[in-house]
Amino acid sequence: MYDFPELAQAHERLRELFLTRMSVGTAYGDGGLTQICGYPLITSLSGGYAVIGAPVYDLPLSRPSAHRGLVVVATDSRYETIDDLRGTRFAYNAPDSNTGTNLPRRLFAPLSLGGRFFSETFETGSHIASLAAVTIGDAAAASIDSVTFSLLAAHRPTALAGVRVLAMTGTSPLPPFVVPAPADPVTIERVFAALSAAIDDVRDEYEDCYIARLVRATSADYVSLALLEREAAALGYERLA
Repeated sequence: MYDFPELAQAHERLRELFLTRMSVGTAYGDGGLTQICGYPLITSLSGGYAVIGAPVYDLPLSRPSAHRGLVVVATDSRYETIDDLRGTRFAYNAPDSNTGTNLPRRLFAPLSLGGRFFSETFETGSHIASLAAVTIGDAAAASIDSVTFSLLAAHRPTALAGVRVLAMTGTSPLPPFVVPAPADPVTIERVFAALSAAIDDVRDEYEDCYIARLVRATSADYVSLALLEREAAALGYERLA
């Protein structure tokens, strides 16, 4: 989820350590281990993955095991509150993004009229592209994942030079590590133990890995993200618009 070029070396080392541990005492291999956004996990991809655990990032702007969307605007813009964004253009990274779409939809839902708040919303393909859209004036605002924002602040501050944080959405669980379903409890435990140990080891080698540890999690921990979608719909705001 956060595999920036600046972190590639640390992440590759994490992968190597994980695979080494998985090869001891099991033929399971990597098992298709990946990290995905929590919102599609319980919507479009429901039932397709088994949750191994959730990362804890040692980063600002996020609670230990949660992230949020940061609504950003151009540094020199006139906007002071989210209501000031009414009738403007809003950029989002992907329609199934939790921090880019789902969380801001719930934030703006109480302010919507007839199912609309913005004059236009458009997809950019990534949080970094959404930041650029705000910086050059293509969009008045965008919602950026707080982990992404913090990593950019540490490694690529120029990407944030033209924006400021106007507001924050509520928090939600961090994107989980998953394997394809079905996965039996023994497999889940093996993968959790191997990944957890690999994270501990790589932290000793790379301070900039930022993954502090792995914590237990299941798909049930992400059901609240679908609830946010339903709450926005109940307010007449079924889509970010």
